[in-house]
Amino acid sequence: MKRNSLRTRVTTFYVGMLAVALLVFSVAVYFGIRAFLTRSLERTLGNSAQTIVSDYLVPLGQKGEPWLVAEMTESYPPGYSDPFIRVSQGSRILYQSGDMRDPFISMSKIPLPLNPEWFNTFHRETVSSGQIVVLYTLTYRTPTGSLIFVETAATIESIQHVLHSLLLVLLLTTPTILVVAAVGGYLLMSRPLRPVVVLTEQAERVGRKEMGERLPVIRTGDELERLSLALNRMIERLETALAHNHRFSADASHELRTPLTIIRGELESLIQMPTLPPHVIEGIGSALEESARMAKIVHSLMTISRLDCGDEQLELVPIDLVDIVRVTLDHMGLLAEEKHISVRTVYRPPVYVTGDPMRLKQVVVNLVDNAIKYTPNGGEIRVSVAAEKKAACIEISDTGIGIPADSLKLVFDRFYRTDQARSRESGGTGLGLSIVKAICDVHSGIASVESIEGKGTTVRIEFPLLALTLAQADQIRTAAQLGVPSSDFVSFSDGANEVSTRH
Repeated sequence: MKRNSLRTRVTTFYVGMLAVALLVFSVAVYFGIRAFLTRSLERTLGNSAQTIVSDYLVPLGQKGEPWLVAEMTESYPPGYSDPFIRVSQGSRILYQSGDMRDPFISMSKIPLPLNPEWFNTFHRETVSSGQIVVLYTLTYRTPTGSLIFVETAATIESIQHVLHSLLLVLLLTTPTILVVAAVGGYLLMSRPLRPVVVLTEQAERVGRKEMGERLPVIRTGDELERLSLALNRMIERLETALAHNHRFSADASHELRTPLTIIRGELESLIQMPTLPPHVIEGIGSALEESARMAKIVHSLMTISRLDCGDEQLELVPIDLVDIVRVTLDHMGLLAEEKHISVRTVYRPPVYVTGDPMRLKQVVVNLVDNAIKYTPNGGEIRVSVAAEKKAACIEISDTGIGIPADSLKLVFDRFYRTDQARSRESGGTGLGLSIVKAICDVHSGIASVESIEGKGTTVRIEFPLLALTLAQADQIRTAAQLGVPSSDFVSFSDGANEVSTRH
């Protein structure tokens, strides 16, 4: 369960509200039942006292005390009694039933009702055993004016048993209900959130391979349908803006090529004139250098624009990345030797991917060239190629000047250079890593950079790994030895390993 997922938050809120509701309900039930049982007990005691007065004390003046004792003994025989009955006149007891049972309470320890505050009211007494007894004292004045007290009493032990059982039930059932509600709520939330998951997964794929993809419209008539429609309209507006930007970059780059070619041709013609002064020759040479640099920028912009727009014709074939890196490093060895930079390689062949060999080589060339440019003399560059899980990884590390932490997120932006003066001196245009990023995107790859300023930089490239059988791998190696495209020599037709070639 993800801690901050929408499903977790909704389930937590739901279970929290249910817990509060169950707590309020349990408290209300507990105190409600306790009040009901207490009132029932008091009602029983009061009715018993009223019955004794009406049935036995009213006729007392005519029939006498012996009759009262006989009748009371017959109705409330001595021994254990529940409720307890006692009829007294002053300090003289006319009748008293037996002690209470379950639990046993000796009622002889209950004092006579001599306190006027107890008259015609309920009050509680705590006996030596710790039991609580509820007593009701009803007064009756005889025709002769004497006052007779009728006491009825009962223990609250039965009420406490009921309340204790109720408390156990509530304490056991409430957590169970909350656990079941949490699991059930979490599972039930998966269905209404399934369209959101579909939208999220599709949104992650939109624009990765080609433009024009849209999110599925959820025909529910609610906020989800409006959200999917709004997102599709937003994607359409973004694609329109990106297409306009790409067309502008491509058109501008294309239109600049011809004037630059003409300027370069004219300057080369001028510099060959024999009568030119030295300072003019120097100025023309500087202009030629700048025109060459500008032509390089235009060419890089055209490359990025074609890759972004999908106009670049790529030959996607199965290829071993180790071969690409090894050949590229052989060609660039002289650049490293000029600065006395050692190049260490770590290969774990074979590492097969589906890609355009020329573009993949361009990725390695740009990264190694950057590493050489920004590594001081006597430094070291480490290049590794390995297959990790489902990814083919290229790592290029150097002991160069490093990149500031606040610039790491911008290094793949066009024309971004951490040190403008130093990059210009080294001949950089600020587009090398942008081209690397564009090539990685069209190959469904991921480019990342880690760097510590003053210690070095590591660039990591990941491409989807192509899983091959031993026979297919042998065919690719044979095709490479014969110098023919592997897509013409090797047949891939099994599911995930099927390779499509675009010419």
